[in-house]
Amino acid sequence: MNKILLKDAQVVEPQRISRQCVLIEGERIVKIAPDISADNAYVIDCHELLAIPGMIDAHVHFRQPGMEHKADILHEAQAAVLGGVTSYMEMPNTLPPTLNAQAVADKQAIAARDSAANYAFYLGADDRNLEDVKRADPTTIPAIKVYMGSTTGSLLLDDEHILHQVFKAAPMMICAHCEDNAYINAQLKRVKAQYGDNIPFALHPIIRGRDCCINSAKMAINTALDTGAKLHIMHLSTKEECAILQYFAQGDLATRQISGEGCIPHLFFSEGDYARLKGLLKCNPAVKSEGDRLSLIKAIKSGAISTVGTDHAPHEWAVKCGSYLNTASGIPSVQFALQALLELWQRRELTLEEVIKVTSGNVATRFNIADRGFIKEGYYADIALVNLVKGQIVTSEIIASKCGFSPFTGHRFNSSITHTIVSGTLVVENGKLTGLRGGKALRFART
Repeated sequence: MNKILLKDAQVVEPQRISRQCVLIEGERIVKIAPDISADNAYVIDCHELLAIPGMIDAHVHFRQPGMEHKADILHEAQAAVLGGVTSYMEMPNTLPPTLNAQAVADKQAIAARDSAANYAFYLGADDRNLEDVKRADPTTIPAIKVYMGSTTGSLLLDDEHILHQVFKAAPMMICAHCEDNAYINAQLKRVKAQYGDNIPFALHPIIRGRDCCINSAKMAINTALDTGAKLHIMHLSTKEECAILQYFAQGDLATRQISGEGCIPHLFFSEGDYARLKGLLKCNPAVKSEGDRLSLIKAIKSGAISTVGTDHAPHEWAVKCGSYLNTASGIPSVQFALQALLELWQRRELTLEEVIKVTSGNVATRFNIADRGFIKEGYYADIALVNLVKGQIVTSEIIASKCGFSPFTGHRFNSSITHTIVSGTLVVENGKLTGLRGGKALRFART
């Protein structure tokens, strides 16, 4: 399909939402107008559909290489496009971790072969690869990822001296996982003394509590201010972090020094869901109170949170169905992220414009992604078509992630993703994979 014509869609453009036709030729959008005719174009009737920019998920764990029993790029990218996610940026805590240019190139080669969505891969930082950080290619790597608290994999950087060196040396933005390991270890010791091996899942937000996140976030911010580094704090989970980030929510997003991300688990769930979901809700940082969730929503509205990702982190079922101590942290959510956010819109917690900004335009702006993130003439055609009337019940049969389960199983969304176009290629049609792969390597326009 060299030409695709979206006919009579409700199109979300940068400055308006209006009924338009969209003509795609090759990889790009060539025309947006109320009426378009195009010879030999594949026409999609969109009169009942909303056309939105595909979600750019800046926070996924696709587990390849080294943990393919949990997930891989092929299956997780398929889950992404089924959910209207057209681009992703994948984290470095694989096995081995992504700590040098060759490891990034190896992942890019897998994605070029297997990925239905556009892709990029973070470079991780540890106490040994400072020179690799300095040499990181700012046009192909989205950011340097720093784990200030431990999670899946072996990456951890909690030495303040080395942290300062990495922040100062990074030729691009730092994305930080902010948790305090000493706090976590002390809380876990205290809880184990009381409960032994029978720790309730509801204590996860106590073990990895709010001060664990707040103290680490303050350290990251102070290090950025000391070194001049550009910082994006990932998966905010507390009202206090939002209040701190509000102070920096000024000026142009592309050049802002410090910014923050919200993630689907913390925006959609709260601590009352542990009783129902148990290990399926265990993630790092922990899902916390309903008050924290509402503060995250408020922070999106105020601009303190500028992007929303998924922190999609699958595991095999065997390590998600046991006791607290034997349950791995991580939630698969990339396939249902847009529907979850659209539900927040339908519940009037967010506006549609806010959902679109934090999932596409703001992500492209903050990470300086070239020619993506908007439905705009001349830009790559990364588009999701949404039916806001025909809903969808999440069942195990429709879950495309390799793990085969989701905390959303049994939930009925009031919307469905009908079509997904990636770099001009129709990869999902009528809710089904077409077998085509449109994924391209993302490029970053650094100044």
